[in-house]
Amino acid sequence: MIRPLKIAHTSDVHLHDGEGKERVRTAFTRVVDEVLESGAELFLIAGDLYDHNRVKGESIDYVYDQLSRLSCPTVIIAGNHDCFDAGKSVLRDMDFTLAGEHVHMLNDIEGKHIELPALHASVWGRCMTDHSPDNLPMAGSPGRIRDLWHIGMAHGLFVDYPESGRSSLITPDEIAASGFDYLALGHVHVHSQMRYGKTLACYPGAPVPYYSERHAACVTMVDLVPGQEVRAIRHELTGLPAEMVVV
Repeated sequence: MIRPLKIAHTSDVHLHDGEGKERVRTAFTRVVDEVLESGAELFLIAGDLYDHNRVKGESIDYVYDQLSRLSCPTVIIAGNHDCFDAGKSVLRDMDFTLAGEHVHMLNDIEGKHIELPALHASVWGRCMTDHSPDNLPMAGSPGRIRDLWHIGMAHGLFVDYPESGRSSLITPDEIAASGFDYLALGHVHVHSQMRYGKTLACYPGAPVPYYSERHAACVTMVDLVPGQEVRAIRHELTGLPAEMVVV
């Protein structure tokens, strides 16, 4: 019988090497702290872990160090800032086994899923190589795999008018048709949720308040309980420097 599952979900961290890099690292360190303190059993990073593909070894080693603090399965997809393209790609060049065997990169442009039998869960996501109108983050999402929690990841823009011409669109019909129990979104920095069909989709909110948004500086915690609606709760990060806290 399927069992309860607690997920921590973040996106749009935008780690970099430039001015203010310590501010961003402090926020991501606090995200990892929250994963540990909450007892989350699965950690999802839904794109834009890095701000660009030009980061140097120090920022890469920092991520290895932070993710190695965890033991729960950690699943990562690329975003529009750290696209997994054929040229320079920080995520393509990384060896996440240096952080531990619990870290998984979904690196197939046609979509890839992993099964996590101990969690009674499977996780699917596509690898973004180009942020354009032709990129369809939900294309090819699979049906449910046996009696497992059915979890998806997608980095893109949710719209209810697919003819908008914007890039990397995610539509209500796609969310409903996916049948995911939970769809972990990235790209929008403000926490928001939408439910279509049986699927709860959520942008977690960014861990750094880049644009002084009052809904930033957070991570999202998700509870999957058999027989109950999936719940996602915005959890404010504490212990941040005063200048990083939006009121």
